Amino acid sequence: MDGIADLILFTHLIIAIFISVGMVIFPIGGLLSWRWCKNFSLRVTHLGLIVVVFIETLIGVNCPLTVVENYFRAQATHQSFIGSLMSNTLYWNMSEALFFYLYGICVVWVLILWILFPPSRKFVRG
Repeated sequence: MDGIADLILFTHLIIAIFISVGMVIFPIGGLLSWRWCKNFSLRVTHLGLIVVVFIETLIGVNCPLTVVENYFRAQATHQSFIGSLMSNTLYWNMSEALFFYLYGICVVWVLILWILFPPSRKFVRG
């Protein structure tokens, strides 16, 4: 069960990295005219994910990935080194209020990016 929990944690971490990197790379790509940064599906996915994270924090529910990971983690006898490393990277022991404001700022930033560097509905290669 530890392997399943680690796989879910890895997926969760990749999503968090995608959200975080997107907030930095999309404005850089916009300034440098990188066409892939205007990909509508990519940008909608990015916006949708950070909005979901913010709403989860707003209403006080755990992320479904965290719930499922915790279920499998409870069935495991130990946590692997890699699992522990990923867990320490993803989960921070800070107040929910701090995360609420942090995620709120992130949502506002992503919306600003939509205004400054709007995505294109055209299919863009390159």
